[in-house]
Amino acid sequence: MNDPMYAMQRANGQWLLTQINSSLCLPVFRNATAARRVHDRIGDLMVYRPQPLDTTVIERLQNQMPNLKFWLVDEFAPTADLTPGRWLSPDEIRT
Repeated sequence: MNDPMYAMQRANGQWLLTQINSSLCLPVFRNATAARRVHDRIGDLMVYRPQPLDTTVIERLQNQMPNLKFWLVDEFAPTADLTPGRWLSPDEIRT
């Protein structure tokens, strides 16, 4: 079984969402270490914590937001934003 990918979630359950190329997307991180690395670099993420993504979470998000896309954040990009990265299909995220 592969390690899960992660996304950022607030204590109230709200997921971190952003707009990339005019599309609503969920920033995804390849693992917990990558999520923490970006979390430490971007001060606005202070209120979010890395949470693992599984099939149930992905399906729930897609049901709530049918046009939601997934964005794999480049954890090593030196910029203080989430835009360096690439699009992911939901199948690439599922564990």
